[in-house]
Amino acid sequence: MAEAFAPALDGLTVTELVLGAEAGDAPVLLDAGEAAGHTHTDFAGLVRAAAAGLVRRGVRVGDVGAVHVAGARDFALAVHAITAAGAVPALLPPFATDEELGTLLTCGDARFAVTAAASASLVLAAAERSYVREVFAFGDVPGTTPFAGLLAPGTYQVELDPLRDLALMTYDPPEVFTHGDRLADLYRLAGSAALAVSEPVVAARAGCPSATWIGLIDVALTTGTTFVAVTEPGLEPLLEAVSAYGANVVVLPPGTLRALAFDHVADGGLEGLRLLLTSRAASEVAQTCRLRHGCTVQLLR
Repeated sequence: MAEAFAPALDGLTVTELVLGAEAGDAPVLLDAGEAAGHTHTDFAGLVRAAAAGLVRRGVRVGDVGAVHVAGARDFALAVHAITAAGAVPALLPPFATDEELGTLLTCGDARFAVTAAASASLVLAAAERSYVREVFAFGDVPGTTPFAGLLAPGTYQVELDPLRDLALMTYDPPEVFTHGDRLADLYRLAGSAALAVSEPVVAARAGCPSATWIGLIDVALTTGTTFVAVTEPGLEPLLEAVSAYGANVVVLPPGTLRALAFDHVADGGLEGLRLLLTSRAASEVAQTCRLRHGCTVQLLR
């Protein structure tokens, strides 16, 4: 049975809701292959420290900070640190070229960016074509400022209007969201996904719109669900994560559902899985998956 998701929203920003949740101390954000990830308490402390660091470095309300980070742990930390500092995280498509990223950085008027070590060279090249003044990276990467350097105790004051101030920009598709929009999305996703504290959810990044990706992560953070991110595309990495973490709920795109329905890679052991689709699939594919594996298939709304 899923936990009720019914916080009082009056005057709250999305980050205040996420950080204020009583989600316990079990690991809630994991990247596939990890044995341990952020607990909610760890995550909240890191977000506040990083946000204070961003404010000290001159980030102001309304500034746009681009995010190009795979997985769940560091991605969510970057997004919420930017939001808590009063700035607007712009979620860059994970598989874009440096030229495409440069165009998006310029169009979005990004003033800084956060990236992972693996994609830092791509983001640095893109930043040279834009107005980005500083690139923060998870890890020690030449030409970037270590994200860890932001994590120092401190206080800061940011005043936001949840109904007016932006909380997110995406490019897949291009959209902007206020804090109120994001909170409405959390209600919608929480009701659709019906995630429970007792069941880990394994989610494929490929094929998942960025707004849905951060939305699912935030639902997990507010309910205490363990969220496991799979960044490698395809069926096999997803099935490996399902087995490794004992997941009963899987978020996947239609292409991976088709592979699950018809490939012989997925023979046996999948009965009872609840599959959440990031976009609509052909009805015959869903029906084949139900009959062959005994899975339930549901479209995330």
